[in-house]
Amino acid sequence: MAAIDSLLALIDAQKATGLVLRAREPPVLIGAQGRGLTMPPLDAQILETFATEALATGDLERLRATGACDTVYRSERYGAFAVEARKDADKLSLKLRRTGDVLAKPAPPAPASLRSVGARATTADAAAVTKPAIAPSAGAVAATSSRLAGLIARAIDETVSDVIVSSGQPLWIRTANGLAASGDTIDQQEILGFVDSLLDPPRRRCLDESGSVDLAWEAPALDAQGPQRLRVNVFRQAHGLALALRPVNRFAPTLAELNLPDSVGALGNLTGGMVLVVGPTGCGKSTTLAAVVELVNRTRARHVITLEDPIEFVYQPRRCLIHQREVGTHVESFAAGLRAALRECPDIILVGEMRDRETVALALTAAETGHLVLSTLHSGSAPMAIDRIVDIFPEHQQAQIRLQLAGSLRAVVTQRLLEGVLPGTRYPALEILMVNYAVGALIREGKTHQLTTQIQTGRDDGMVALDASLLDLVRAGHISQQVAVAVARDPVELQRRVREGRG
Repeated sequence: MAAIDSLLALIDAQKATGLVLRAREPPVLIGAQGRGLTMPPLDAQILETFATEALATGDLERLRATGACDTVYRSERYGAFAVEARKDADKLSLKLRRTGDVLAKPAPPAPASLRSVGARATTADAAAVTKPAIAPSAGAVAATSSRLAGLIARAIDETVSDVIVSSGQPLWIRTANGLAASGDTIDQQEILGFVDSLLDPPRRRCLDESGSVDLAWEAPALDAQGPQRLRVNVFRQAHGLALALRPVNRFAPTLAELNLPDSVGALGNLTGGMVLVVGPTGCGKSTTLAAVVELVNRTRARHVITLEDPIEFVYQPRRCLIHQREVGTHVESFAAGLRAALRECPDIILVGEMRDRETVALALTAAETGHLVLSTLHSGSAPMAIDRIVDIFPEHQQAQIRLQLAGSLRAVVTQRLLEGVLPGTRYPALEILMVNYAVGALIREGKTHQLTTQIQTGRDDGMVALDASLLDLVRAGHISQQVAVAVARDPVELQRRVREGRG
């Protein structure tokens, strides 16, 4: 199969009508909102190879002589394509559109002064253009990326939370019912081709240097709803490359869709300070913050800046002006984005994750200066989250950080995502710490071990204990008692309260 046929396969996969190829630019689809494919820019020599395959010898002569040639390329596998080839100096472009057996438009005749030159140069130039060593790699990238992309797209439905791709294994798919293998074995060459189609040069360097890289990817559209967006982590392991892909809803969710209480949405109405959503990996922290931002978007006029790695939910501005910035694409790091955001007059700043000391310091500064900062942290509870933030800093700075936290922290929401009684359902169990005067004093004094008591006695201030949230879910019939007991702070007491039927 010709190398260019591997690219034409993407037209079918993306339900487009054509493809535009230009040197040093990623391919662009026609008839699919002009989306650029998630592929690296085309090397000039590879594009010359594609031209050699798509154009007959006479067509190549006309292209070199006049800078323009229109013809038809017939692929045995994908049918006929009208080809518009243009060459201006060293810049070559090819536009291929799906067509029937239509005669190509007549190409402009070559000027007499150029015809003999073109004729004499044909053999030598054609030999120089054809570079068999390059073509297979380009074709392999497109073919394997297209096949694996299709496998992933077909595996995803509304029940799938994760897809894992590993060499020598079938696709592994996680749903609410657990992890299971599906389909045929995928080899390392397929994964390499797919990864090559995903990574631009900066992300390739990140993978080479750190062994893993995050990005967003749109799986090919298989239905009328359009392409499925996924958060992707590419990582090296003992047997080569592997990928973990997490589907992201096409639209930002609502609180009701996530079974979250209105009190969580009310946190988006705060006029300043910091709100943290904490919990283990995969518990829906980012999704909860997306629902809060979407509620603000529907109800209030605010300027929102998000800093994400990568961008997950794509917001449609309603009442808010929303600017989404991706780490590694639009901004170097969370810290760099925060530093810039302080000069970009936002009302709300969403920071995807508090990863390092500089990000935490800048987030605290933003919260102190009247911005509402929303962020996530990997932690099992509010006290642990506060201790983790303080411990990031050297000992001589920790007292100052406690002061800043006591003054700027507004709430910490601890979230666990639990399997529901009905197959395929999951429900969030929440613990909510609201920072009042007493909580602030405990943070300043470093007595975070006493915050659990404040949560248990602070119902009038909007606080919710984890075990109380679990009890409500059990009584509502959403989760089983066994699931609740497994994550409870005090399993014995929770079991007693379930038996006695009291709050």
